[in-house]
Amino acid sequence: MIFDKEETKNLLNMLRSADNENAIIAFEALKGVDTKKYIGELFVLYKFGKQKISKWDEACPECSRALHTAMTDVFDDNTPMSTGACISYIIDNKGSNQSIELFMEMFTENMVGFLSQMGYPVDKFDINVKLKDGQSTKS
Repeated sequence: MIFDKEETKNLLNMLRSADNENAIIAFEALKGVDTKKYIGELFVLYKFGKQKISKWDEACPECSRALHTAMTDVFDDNTPMSTGACISYIIDNKGSNQSIELFMEMFTENMVGFLSQMGYPVDKFDINVKLKDGQSTKS
């Protein structure tokens, strides 16, 4: 499987869906993915996909092992990964520029929802990250 930003967003929507079948299909699509090349995308899918790590362990063990190996801390179903830890893991593991951009898009979306829940509706909240092509975070 080759990830691009749109494919990652589609998988993310499937993992976030209330229909459990969509998550099963997304996990099936992730089987056999190049976990080293797409570790950043896997972190984005894990962080924002609303699926517990135990579900990843069960449904997509190869991707789950890659996530566990890349993490310096141990996360379980009761201890979600923080935003700061996630972006640090993506960068430390040389995630793709597109995974960092998508992470920031999802972070922005979550911040808008968070502010609204706190009683601060947002007309506009932009964080626009476009990494330079010449400065690839991949090795």
